[in-house]
Amino acid sequence: MSDEMLEEITEAAAEGNYKEIGRLVRKARRKGFKVEEIIEALSSGLTDTSKKYKSKGMYLDDIIKSAGAFEVGFQALGLPDPTKEPEEKIILGVMGGPWTIGTNIVSANLKAHGFEVINAGSDVTPEDIAKKTLETDARIVAFAIYLMQTKGDVSKLEEELWKLGIRHKVKTILSGPAASSIMAQKSNVDAYVKDVNELILKVKEFSEELKSEMSSYERVMTSVAHKEPDRVPFMPFAQTFSAKVAGIPFSQYVSKAEKFVEGQIKAYKMFGWDALCFSSDVGMYAEACGAKIEFPYDDVPRIAKPVLSHANLYEDFKKLDLPNPKKAGRLTESINAIEMAKKELGDLVPLIGWTEGPFQGVTLLSGADPMQLFYVLDHPDEFREMLDWYADFEIEVARAMYEAGADIIGVGETAAYFMSPKFFEEFCLKPEKKACQAIKKMGMIPLIHCCGYVPQCIHFAVETNPGGAIQFDYQVDLAWAKNVLANKVTIMGNLNYNKLTNSDTQGVYEDCREHIKIAAKGGGFWLAFGCEIPRELPIENMRTIMRAVKTIGKYPIKS
Repeated sequence: MSDEMLEEITEAAAEGNYKEIGRLVRKARRKGFKVEEIIEALSSGLTDTSKKYKSKGMYLDDIIKSAGAFEVGFQALGLPDPTKEPEEKIILGVMGGPWTIGTNIVSANLKAHGFEVINAGSDVTPEDIAKKTLETDARIVAFAIYLMQTKGDVSKLEEELWKLGIRHKVKTILSGPAASSIMAQKSNVDAYVKDVNELILKVKEFSEELKSEMSSYERVMTSVAHKEPDRVPFMPFAQTFSAKVAGIPFSQYVSKAEKFVEGQIKAYKMFGWDALCFSSDVGMYAEACGAKIEFPYDDVPRIAKPVLSHANLYEDFKKLDLPNPKKAGRLTESINAIEMAKKELGDLVPLIGWTEGPFQGVTLLSGADPMQLFYVLDHPDEFREMLDWYADFEIEVARAMYEAGADIIGVGETAAYFMSPKFFEEFCLKPEKKACQAIKKMGMIPLIHCCGYVPQCIHFAVETNPGGAIQFDYQVDLAWAKNVLANKVTIMGNLNYNKLTNSDTQGVYEDCREHIKIAAKGGGFWLAFGCEIPRELPIENMRTIMRAVKTIGKYPIKS
């Protein structure tokens, strides 16, 4: 079939022959040319115009006619409006000036390459562009500035996208004569392009990248299988921080399922974390067994009166009945919160339920009195009975959380990991192994939590929790732990919460880089803090962490 007709279409688009191009396109269709061939011809004409505009300059009327001819020719194909995926939708906008012709050329070029273009307009505000992005569910935002006086709008757009809870979902591209790669880098824009041709290439790259992006659930489960996902997951262990960013007093956050799930989902949508974590406070589990708890209005609850007295430890224990997790006050509220989150989010993101491990759980029942150690040494069999009882309680809590929709069960066991290896092996290993094995049999991932300086017992996780995960603190050498646990137990950690709370964003980014470089290769690594995300952590620092996992945390990890 002759290509002369396609060449005529290309020439008509390049010369802006908007009167004839529709007839040429319809004739080409009647002659049997494929739609794809005609679109390529139209695109070639527009590309020629763009190249001339860049290298030689062109008269404005010629540019307008060329862009208009492309639109007329494209419409003459009579194609139905295709339903595009969010990754194929691009928001265009110009901030500070009515520079419409450049937008028209860019829009026509993007359409020629099969993208849906949503034009937010020229001389629009950052708020307008961000709002249009939210409304249309577009995943790529391409925007330009033409005057240096509007450079502040670049950072402002980033802020607006964060405020709407969509920045972590989208890729941003900056262009325009007043823009630069340095400006893009300083404002955390994902890319800077010089012209329409670079823009097309970057949009294609980002679109494919977004299409191949895993869900948080897929990402986390791939990593725990010691395989490399699309990027390193960021896993939250956030109680007071989540309540603060959601504007919920902590006493309400830890007491009502509605507030608990509201805080977690608001934080998740705000930052794009890879999990929701339904941990609240250690007193919740002791309270379920009968302990009395004090509730500061906006602070962490405290155990005011323990269940087991130091003088009558075993006698008090024998009076305990195994609590029903579904009729246990605040513990039940946390289970209900998991169920509510699962209904809203489905399987897009893993949900972390939380329990206390056997040793830490029994320790909390007695008010965390260190003098309990002497009772243990004098009555080892009685204490083992208590640990086994608490392991059964933990298993029942995990079962209720599994039925509610939990995918991972956190096991707070810091107290056990502070002990000597000899003590751990004698008392803690067996009940922890029992609980972790039961959690795995239900189909969930056990996640052991042990903050503080605890390198002496971390190796036990290989025996108690193979195929699971462990979260440990910044005092533990990450490279050493990676070697000890490699291909056996996933590491969650171990960012320094004190350091990153007081660091600037560049320091945060570099700290994340170092952790990812040490532990991410081969999977089996979830970036996280070694313990709870501090309530005082600056919002911009949390945003920087999420930027880090999406840039330096992309697999394959660069050395």
